[in-house]
Amino acid sequence: MIAALLALWLAQPLLDLGGDSTCPTPAEVRDRLAQLSGSTTGHPGSDQHRAYLSSTDGMVHVELLAPDGRLLAERTLNRTGSCADVAEAVAVVLSTWEAEFNPNVATSVVLPPLAPPEVKEVKPPPAPSLRFDVGIGLLASITGGEVVPGATVAASLSPAHGYFGLALALSASSTHSQSVGSLTGAAHWSRMALAAGPQYRVTRNAMMLDVHAGGAIALLHVEGVGLPSTASDTSAQFGIGTGLRGMWVWNNAAGWIGLDLLAYPGHDHLEVGGLGGGGQLPHLEVQVASGLSLGRFP
Repeated sequence: MIAALLALWLAQPLLDLGGDSTCPTPAEVRDRLAQLSGSTTGHPGSDQHRAYLSSTDGMVHVELLAPDGRLLAERTLNRTGSCADVAEAVAVVLSTWEAEFNPNVATSVVLPPLAPPEVKEVKPPPAPSLRFDVGIGLLASITGGEVVPGATVAASLSPAHGYFGLALALSASSTHSQSVGSLTGAAHWSRMALAAGPQYRVTRNAMMLDVHAGGAIALLHVEGVGLPSTASDTSAQFGIGTGLRGMWVWNNAAGWIGLDLLAYPGHDHLEVGGLGGGGQLPHLEVQVASGLSLGRFP
C-alpha cells in the first residue's frame, strides 16, 4: 500500500468517520488519516464529508457521503493482513476521494520514506569445465604406392581452459593388394586401427589446429587371392602414430581436414607354399581425411 500513498491529502479537519466496522475501527482509520495529513486535530463540522465503514463477509465496505447525505463514492476492500494494514488501505482510499471531491483540499501530504531498492547480485552461469567433439569422415589410405578409400571416427576431450587434451580415432580402409614373390596381387590385406594419445590444440577465432601423437592397436586381416589353395589370417598389430587436424568452427559444428602417419614396426612376411620368394607388408601408412564434427568448442 506504500505506492498508493501518492494520493493527495491535506492538513484539514478530519473526516467525520463512523460505522460498525471492527477491523479496522473508525478510530484506527482516523489515526492513520492524521498520520498521512500530518495533523492530529480537527472536529466534525456541517461542511465536512462523512465516511461510513461496515464489515461484511471478511471485507470492509467504505462509503463517502456529502454533507447533505448524497453518496459520492463507495468501495469494498478485501480484509487481508492485519487491521493496521487494512486501516492504511482505507485511509489511502478516503484521502484519494477527498482530493477528488473536496476543492478545498491542499496538495501536500506527508509521505513515508521509500525503502531503498533491493540490490541483487547477478552471477553469470558457470562456464563449462570440458570441451569435446565427435566427428566422422572419409579418408584415403596411402601405403605401398597404393591408395584405397576408408572411413574414420575421431573424437577429442580437453579442459575448457588449456591447450592439452586427449585424442581418439578409429579408422578402417578397404582392401590393399600385395605381391608375393613373382605373383602380383597374390595377397589382399586390410587394417582396422584404434589410435589414442595426447593432443595439443591452438585456437584462433573460429579456426583450430590440433597436433596429436600416441599409440595404435590394429587388427590386420590377410588372405590369399588367385591361388589353387588359399588361406587367411587375422592378427593384432601395435604401432605408433602422429598427425594434425585443422578445424573451422560454426557454433557447435566444425568441418575439418586431417593428415596422419601410422607406423607398424615388425616383420609381416608373406609366403606362398612352393615358391621361393615372399612378400612384405608395408610398415608405414598415410591417411588423409576430411569430415564433420559436433561438440562444444569454447
